[in-house]
Amino acid sequence: MPNMNLKNYNALILAGGKSSRFGSDKTTEPFGEFASITHFLYERLSRVFGSVKVCAKTAKFSAPLPLLIDDFSEFAPIFVLSCLDKNFSKPVFILPADMPFITEAEIFALFKSLKDFDICYAKDSEKEHFLCGFFRPSIATKAREQIAAGELAIHKLLNLCYSTSVEFERDFLNINYKDDFKKALKLAKEF
Repeated sequence: MPNMNLKNYNALILAGGKSSRFGSDKTTEPFGEFASITHFLYERLSRVFGSVKVCAKTAKFSAPLPLLIDDFSEFAPIFVLSCLDKNFSKPVFILPADMPFITEAEIFALFKSLKDFDICYAKDSEKEHFLCGFFRPSIATKAREQIAAGELAIHKLLNLCYSTSVEFERDFLNINYKDDFKKALKLAKEF
């Protein structure tokens, strides 16, 4: 593991989506010995960051987690990004709850590559993971402008900001379906 301390930084787990492909709220599904997959990810990120919060629309977790309530009626993550400057003063690491297996080394690689960029996100051979990376709170202004223009796509925001990405050799598991969840339960034993 690289010699880097991120205890002065925050992480934000996105858990306010619809989970429409999954069929139920995947962020509250029990995950091995954890109350939910979100609790699993919270525990892992708490080893790296000084503060970890979960962004959700309600206090839906049976074992409470520190929440940042997303009170927008829309389910687009750009609304969360539009409030970063109200909640954070330094770059924040953002990760969806359905991507639980990012490693500390990958987090450090993203942070190291942030440099003067507004956003540094992860990608793999399969796809770009626009919501897995470090975001400066100053991007909130551009996110609000984009919302006002009726454009909610994250990749469009990345084009408006000074952004970069880090490509990783392994593919990140993104849990969208029940079969993905079963695969994740098996993989969790390695993490």
